Amino acid sequence: MRRAGLVAAAGAAVLGLSALAACGASGGSGASDGSPARISVSDAYIPLPASPDMAVAYFDLSNGGGSADRLLGISSPSVQSAALNQSTTTSMHAIDGVDVPAHGEADLARGGTHVMLMGLSPAPRIGQTIELKLSFQHSGTITVQATVQPLTYQPPK
Repeated sequence: MRRAGLVAAAGAAVLGLSALAACGASGGSGASDGSPARISVSDAYIPLPASPDMAVAYFDLSNGGGSADRLLGISSPSVQSAALNQSTTTSMHAIDGVDVPAHGEADLARGGTHVMLMGLSPAPRIGQTIELKLSFQHSGTITVQATVQPLTYQPPK
C-alpha cells in the first residue's frame, strides 16, 4: 500500500512539473519578454516623383526586442514636412503612428501605410539618397537613407 502511494505521488509530481514546463514554454511565443525594443529599418526607398512638391517613402520596420515600440513621426532636412499616412482603396488619411510589435514587423508599403514628403529640395533624382529621421516612442530617433528609385521599383522580398 505504501508503495502504491509513493508511485501515485511521483506520478502527480511529474504531471505537475510537466504542466509548469508547458506554461513556461508557451508563455514566450509572441508575447513580450520585457527586453527593450530593437528596431531596425530596411528597404527604405522613394519612388521618383513627378514633381518635388510631393513624394512618398516606404520602408520595412523590424523589432528584434521583447517590447513593442511605435513610430511616432518622421523628419528630414530635405523636405518642408513629412507625415505618416494610411491609404485605402478609396481614400488616404493621416495617422498618428505605426505600431511595431515585440519580435515583429511593420511594413510601410504601396497601397497601405507610407510617409508623405512635401516640398523636397533639391528635386530628387534616381540614385540619390534622402535622409529620413524616424522618431520612436521608446527607441528614440533612427536615421536612415532612402534611395530614390524609378517609379515602378519594387523592393526585394
